[in-house]
Amino acid sequence: MKRFIYIFIMLLWMISYATAQESLPCRGTATTVLNVRSGPGTSYARVGQLSRGQEVNVIQKSRNNWVQIEFGSQREYAYSKYLKFSPLPQKANSPPAKSSSGSSSWSFWSVVWNIITWGLGIYLGLVVLYWLLKILIISYFIVSACLTFTFRLLSLPFFFLNALQRYLAKPWFIFFKKNRFSNATNENLRFIFYFLQFPFYVLLFPLRIVNAVFFNLLVHCSFEMFNYVMEVILPSEDKEGHDDFIRWILFLPYRIIKYVVWHGSLTIIESAIWTVIEVFLPTLTLFHGTSNDAAESIVACPNRGSYRGRDVGIWRVGGGNYAGNGIYFAPARSTARHYSAGAIIVCRVTLGSTLDLGMAPYHVYYQCGKPNALEATRWGLENNYVTGEWWRPDEGWWEYCMYDWQNRYNYSWRIRPLYVIDLDSGYIQRIPGGMCHWLFRKMVIMDLLNSMLGD
Repeated sequence: MKRFIYIFIMLLWMISYATAQESLPCRGTATTVLNVRSGPGTSYARVGQLSRGQEVNVIQKSRNNWVQIEFGSQREYAYSKYLKFSPLPQKANSPPAKSSSGSSSWSFWSVVWNIITWGLGIYLGLVVLYWLLKILIISYFIVSACLTFTFRLLSLPFFFLNALQRYLAKPWFIFFKKNRFSNATNENLRFIFYFLQFPFYVLLFPLRIVNAVFFNLLVHCSFEMFNYVMEVILPSEDKEGHDDFIRWILFLPYRIIKYVVWHGSLTIIESAIWTVIEVFLPTLTLFHGTSNDAAESIVACPNRGSYRGRDVGIWRVGGGNYAGNGIYFAPARSTARHYSAGAIIVCRVTLGSTLDLGMAPYHVYYQCGKPNALEATRWGLENNYVTGEWWRPDEGWWEYCMYDWQNRYNYSWRIRPLYVIDLDSGYIQRIPGGMCHWLFRKMVIMDLLNSMLGD
């Protein structure tokens, strides 16, 4: 049915265009130097020329786009494509000229037809645009694949720099995969290496700038703008035109202002602030394996209509037996894939004071990987450690556990999602409505203030 409506509209537009011609007689202005001939065709003799801008009276139409004009005292012919038509000037104190139908003036009908043709043209353009955008749904995976491939290619050097920052911050940690020394020796080692970190902290300042700028201002902003543009083109909410053409048209300006302008501006401001923070507080890009639904609920904006009433924008604390109770991260994507149930959240994590479990007290280290590994969390928190780092010997990889006893880090400023990888497709996952603006949440700000005050 819609197809017939569109065909009818097209025919109506063509008819209106064909009939919206100037009423004759009228005035014609030459748009270029134009030959005047004795008949309606180039085979007739040339009897003169019209200079550019010269005006003549057009008497009537002839065949093949030729018109009869008043040329001197004679009636000759000129090619209409090079004439610009306008109404005849009216004499003073004379009534307005009537059209051939006698119903209205030439200018009135010209305006009416122009409004009709322009209106129909705009409407048809919007219809075509709407269906083109529908086609984007089919090509969405192609766009995601291209975006993912391009990003992986361009980001390889920066993930290398991220790993380099991790290794150079504490280059001795690779020698403490296992706890080999007595408690007294380990305590002395922790004391020595605590002060040895400061020279490396100063030396790594330029590297922290590069990583912070790339992962915050480029990566985070780019993928968030991708989410916002997709929300403008293919809205996810019914009230904004998810599957309703009229709503799609009506809410188009609203979506542009809401997502691209408002949320886009907040994302840029937020990313700039995180960049400054990460230059001074060492931060790494790490991976968190989880399910697709859990990943979306963690990173999604709680103010979105489709998420209201759901517990979103919050990290989940795991009670793992490997390194204690807390939120787990991996420096390698392959490690996070092991724990994943379909998705990986790539995030920036400010680890803070980190306990190398290879230098932890004997009873703490040897409880890791056992049911009573919560002792690592208790001991770490009592000694002002934020994170535990340990080598999992049965799997052969490093893990980080951000210690959490009372769900403190559910809204922590220390963990900022960058994007989500869908492992089934391998593509970067679209987050409907964009990700949560982590920095502008009250509980996150409170956690940041508490950290600054040493709480």
